[in-house]
Amino acid sequence: MKKISNIILALGLGAAMSLSSCVDPFAVGDAFLEKAPGIDVNMETVFSSAEFLWSAYGQLYCTYTSGNMMNGAPIDVLSDSYHCYVSWGGPKQSYYPGALTENAQDTEDGNFQGKFSYSTKKGLDSDAGGRVSIYETVRKCWQIIENIDRVPGMDETEKSCLRGEAYTIMASRYFDAFRNFGGLCLVRKAYGVGENFTSGRSTAKETVEFIDSLIVCAIKEPGFRWNVPDTELGQWSGRLTRASAKALRAKVWMFAASPLFNNAEPYMTYTADKETEFTNIEHVWFGGYDAGLWQKCLDACKDFFDDNAANGNYYQLVQPATQDEAGYREAYRTAYRYRNGYTNRGQQVNHEKLFDAQPTLTLSDGGWGWGWRGFALDCMRQGGQVPTNELMECFGMQDGRVFPYEKLYGRGANPDHIDMFADRDPRLYETIVVPQKSLPAGFDYAGMNYMDSWVGGFLEKNSNVNNTDDVASGYSKFKWLLDYWGGNRYDDAPIGVSYIRLAEMYLIKAEAEAELGMFTQALDDLHVVRSRVGLGRLETMNPQLHLTSNKENLIDEILRERNCEIGAECGDRLYDMVRRKRQDLFTKPLHEIRIYRLDAAGNRLTEGDQQYKAGETWPFFEYEKPVIVNGARKWWDEGFWTNKWYLDPVSRDEVQKGYGLTQNPGW
Repeated sequence: MKKISNIILALGLGAAMSLSSCVDPFAVGDAFLEKAPGIDVNMETVFSSAEFLWSAYGQLYCTYTSGNMMNGAPIDVLSDSYHCYVSWGGPKQSYYPGALTENAQDTEDGNFQGKFSYSTKKGLDSDAGGRVSIYETVRKCWQIIENIDRVPGMDETEKSCLRGEAYTIMASRYFDAFRNFGGLCLVRKAYGVGENFTSGRSTAKETVEFIDSLIVCAIKEPGFRWNVPDTELGQWSGRLTRASAKALRAKVWMFAASPLFNNAEPYMTYTADKETEFTNIEHVWFGGYDAGLWQKCLDACKDFFDDNAANGNYYQLVQPATQDEAGYREAYRTAYRYRNGYTNRGQQVNHEKLFDAQPTLTLSDGGWGWGWRGFALDCMRQGGQVPTNELMECFGMQDGRVFPYEKLYGRGANPDHIDMFADRDPRLYETIVVPQKSLPAGFDYAGMNYMDSWVGGFLEKNSNVNNTDDVASGYSKFKWLLDYWGGNRYDDAPIGVSYIRLAEMYLIKAEAEAELGMFTQALDDLHVVRSRVGLGRLETMNPQLHLTSNKENLIDEILRERNCEIGAECGDRLYDMVRRKRQDLFTKPLHEIRIYRLDAAGNRLTEGDQQYKAGETWPFFEYEKPVIVNGARKWWDEGFWTNKWYLDPVSRDEVQKGYGLTQNPGW
């Protein structure tokens, strides 16, 4: 059997191995995980401190680092919530035209076309934000686990804590790859230089069980603490904890229990047209349906919440200071945007983050692609991630009803002059820039206390990069960017991009309960999250959905709630569509919005200055929702879709190395 790729062989810890490379010391406080000057390390110094583990932290998955974006676009633009309008973006080059190739993920020039890379190609600098193979991180984690006892002067509790962190990081990286490829090559130890890897690709079931075993190892470490104490958050906010591991366990089993792998039939079968490949359908299928996997997910959720209760319920949802739009929006913003320990403008201290993965933490970095400010300028402000009308409709009404205005689109379709953007779920206003006749105090946009984002309005006529790409759909993104036009939200607040936060734990638990027929309990958990922003109970306000008895409708509402609450944080909307095998969502054409201001006679204003002036009567509108044409997706063409798109192709170069890796069906 041929040797596995150099990435995995580099796991060796022999005397012949040189670890002379750059790693990032663990910067603290507001500089957490920022790029720091490298230091040379070798076998004599690498375990003299915990510095080696800190570089593994820098490789945690975050959809907003340049190495995880498809040449300027995060993976959310493959879902139904966002669309990429930039011509050079990976989606418009590979996914949208249906032209994705086996090696699109592994380009050597850094212009990544695939959404996730199985391997790292020569020429990519992971320390500068380049794409990182999971096996590079696996190497570091195994080295820590197997050698931490060699560190002199470190007490056993600290060693145990570092092992717990290493196991959790490694489990998360395997999970990243699992939800993109299915079964993986599982590296169970640190391989010696020249030692052959002969295990080949494991089945999907073996892979998820292996990931679970890594998490269990982390949980069992006696020094792995439940949370970072508040007194240490200024230095250590972002470090993984036992809570991180238990939350990850629930998320892993949620994905595993979903219909993609856990089904009576595989999502797709292999074709026998590539004789050089091994083919085993159980690499991407569990071999049947097992309701017990949902019970595993629910048990993991209960274990998390029981442990949290035993530790004084340290992790809690950020709650609003006032029961109004300002309070709801600020609470939600604090929860998704800022690190634990941070209090945003008088709100409750954030204790909601369970697992953060950060590109950098502040907006002061002026670099392009790697730094947060660079990401915002390079991606969102040029049309790399623009909201769709489908995302807007995902958000219901402030009273708890689902979106009720499907029939308002078209000329003359709004005779009652309904403002479809009024009295909505407050998270809509924190996610998308939409017309609003008044903004709460402190929520001004470019110095205005209103938002006139219609055809001919301020936002369209003053787009942020002197073109209209960032508002090409008729909407502009607000989540993460906030008031990037006026600049008054560009501060140095400690940002943390969540891999998992507490709100998602309630939603994971609700989904497992719904799958197991526990509808009332699922609705209770949904309401815990929704009540934070003042929404009425879902089943009470929407009796037509029969949510206490209709499982399919309840699952749909849970997925919708996940999109409203955690959308655009870690790519979860796309992965929800994948794990649920939502061909209907992938193949349904997506829409833009055209909002027209009406004159006194009820005619659309299409020319001249249509911007709103302070003191004017708020205008009436008509709405159109044209199908997206710029970057229309081949998936929408009748007969084009095949289920191969649920999982990405494995690198052809890796398959041909002959260590037992196989290609996914259809590629």
